[in-house]
Amino acid sequence: MEKITYETPEVFVPSPTHIDILQAVADKQGCHISHVVHTLQSAHSESSVRSAVRVLLSKRYLDGGKSSSEIVLRLTSRGRLLLQPAATC
Repeated sequence: MEKITYETPEVFVPSPTHIDILQAVADKQGCHISHVVHTLQSAHSESSVRSAVRVLLSKRYLDGGKSSSEIVLRLTSRGRLLLQPAATC
């Protein structure tokens, strides 16, 4: 019988690119990936934005719905929590 090992969960620390993407999607719900790339192209490269979108989709901070032409991005409740300012004690 195999031994069960428990790994501590990794904490996701969003990069400035991740935060910028979440903010862009929050500003315009139901936008396409190309809209996010176009919005952020002055601050980030297209490949880094697309890569960060994939990470956010896989970690369920963004939801991707199908469209006739491209994936439509929506902010999930987890993504909203990530955008909220940290509460100071």
